[in-house]
Amino acid sequence: MSDTTRITQLPLLLLCLGAVFHIQAVLAYDKLVLAAPLFPPYTYLNEQHQLTGSGIEKVEQVLNQMGLNYRFRVVANHGVAQDLLEKGLVDGFFLATQSLARDKVGVLSAPVLYNNWAWFYLHDSPLTPASPYFRSQAKIGTRLNTNTYHWLLDHDYLIAAQASEASTLVIMLINKRLDAVFLSADVFWHALAEQGVEASMVQHSIEVSQPFSCYFSKAYLAKNPGFLEEFDHLLAIAARH
Repeated sequence: MSDTTRITQLPLLLLCLGAVFHIQAVLAYDKLVLAAPLFPPYTYLNEQHQLTGSGIEKVEQVLNQMGLNYRFRVVANHGVAQDLLEKGLVDGFFLATQSLARDKVGVLSAPVLYNNWAWFYLHDSPLTPASPYFRSQAKIGTRLNTNTYHWLLDHDYLIAAQASEASTLVIMLINKRLDAVFLSADVFWHALAEQGVEASMVQHSIEVSQPFSCYFSKAYLAKNPGFLEEFDHLLAIAARH
């Protein structure tokens, strides 16, 4: 074989080797089952009962880039997702903020999105977050089994309602059965729009901005070394585009 032929065939050889390495990378990780709590607009079922949302799109993009065999398991809320993770029935769940209870069984990924926790209250409300009596007297509602609920407990707020649906909290606020709602801002605005309520009726103030990420079970990560590093790396690339 001449030197010219060897040089001509070199790019083809490198391409073949690249394909082999890609196949090995695809086969390197076990099938992944992630619980997806219904949390519109991040994760929800559309009119065709298909799982969609901004969180679904971003996580799917990364998993598809990894060539991973994966499945989403729709669950009612984050409490159910965490319970399934603890029992080893799923390999993780998303989207979630960090907590000590979740850290016991899972490892948090890099941020997929950022989640602003905010107070929502009516314009004419006598109790606002700036009021000295707000913490002790305001009747507050939040989503069931979420970190916003645990945050309110930890900070000694009066929780008057826990709801499975954000729309329930919107209705209670508009009907003045609650003084305020403490919730992810995107979730609240989505629910408000679905109820046909004018955003101008409500004031809000952001309490804290939290990274919204994926939890992966320690057991899955132990069996699939390098998975989290690759997932986080691709998330970082996606965030720059």
